[in-house]
Amino acid sequence: MSIIDTWWAWVCFGVGLVILELLLPAYFFLGFGIGAVLTGITLLFGVTLSAQNMFLLFACLSFVSWYALKRVFRHPKSDVKTFDHDINDG
Repeated sequence: MSIIDTWWAWVCFGVGLVILELLLPAYFFLGFGIGAVLTGITLLFGVTLSAQNMFLLFACLSFVSWYALKRVFRHPKSDVKTFDHDINDG
């Protein structure tokens, strides 16, 4: 059994990424941290996966959590502003 197969390693990795998010706020590391913690919880419940499938699960969970965070914490007026004319036109 390698370190990749242990649930606590994934949870520690996820907590480390969440702490990194506190130092460099961008909602980027938080999605990966949540994905790692969820992967660890999946392994805690006894699901056995190969290394490739485990990384695929981590990638999918990270993307879903990042997208959910983006939807929840987006600015309400985050529409892109477009201009029809130049400010220097007379």
